[in-house]
Amino acid sequence: MTEIQVIGLNHRNAPVEMREKVAVPAQEAARFLAQLREKPSVEEALLISTCNRVEAWMAGNPEAAAPRAVSLIASRSGLPPGALQPFVYDLRGEKAVSHLFSVASSLDSMIVGETEILAQVKDAYRIATEAGSVGKLFHRLFQKAFNVAKAVHTRTRIAEGKLSVASVAVELAEKVFRELKQKRVLVLGAGETGELTARCLRDRGVLRVTIANRTEERAAAVAERLGASPLSLEALPRALGDADIVVACASVERPLITAGMLRAAMAERGGTPMFVVDIGVPRNVEDAAERIPDLYVYNIDDLKSVVERNAAGRRAKLDEGRRMVEQEARAWSTAQQEL
Repeated sequence: MTEIQVIGLNHRNAPVEMREKVAVPAQEAARFLAQLREKPSVEEALLISTCNRVEAWMAGNPEAAAPRAVSLIASRSGLPPGALQPFVYDLRGEKAVSHLFSVASSLDSMIVGETEILAQVKDAYRIATEAGSVGKLFHRLFQKAFNVAKAVHTRTRIAEGKLSVASVAVELAEKVFRELKQKRVLVLGAGETGELTARCLRDRGVLRVTIANRTEERAAAVAERLGASPLSLEALPRALGDADIVVACASVERPLITAGMLRAAMAERGGTPMFVVDIGVPRNVEDAAERIPDLYVYNIDDLKSVVERNAAGRRAKLDEGRRMVEQEARAWSTAQQEL
């Protein structure tokens, strides 16, 4: 019998050091799905890969599909499949359905109530559909997940006054410097997160924001919308010395900011501290940078104190959302059995 299954790891059980090793860029998702479906044990497949999770969704024979999925995820990191076992969850049937509804509704997010995850799940569905790896079962399942997410947000209003990873990063910067207006900020990455970060900084009164990006046209477009200054990556090493705050959120496979760049920047600053928050997965900043004097480097997992306070304030809404999700998952699973 065909069964719904998810094999994955996320921010709850795997550190960023592990998540970045197994992350799958969007341009490689179709190939990953094709490899997953090479065996007849996987009839349908979909991949969700974000900064906080990597999940292989499958419909088929779960006993045979599980080792296949773990092996493919492990191959991203160069580690043997056994090395991933302490971090991997394997959910099936109604538990998997409930998990999907929770993910789409942002109840399983690091920042409860954020709306980015629903867009990411929709992108994953679109990519899998275009790759031909989604059939009737997953069409029904994911359309239902989108509807559940909308209902949860409408009824619980869990997204009211919502936070995002970008706004949490800016809040952390405020805790470090107290006053941001006179600080010089460099945002690395002109994608959605980069633009949202720059917008949050502007809302906090920051006057000097520079946007650096691999595609200069994209950096220029975002900078123009926000009244910021664009920067090419070639100029990044020189610009670091002038930055009090660096927010790194580019989509990369290896760090764009090396420890060497930051050592040179800190020497130029002559002991003036620099705050770097790296919210990219994979990370944008080399590990060795954390040992540089007067340089304070935070990654996405270091945002948890702000995140936990956010979750505590939304506890009642979170509990109500979870009840809705469980009820919808039971109803959906029962209806599937009757088909």
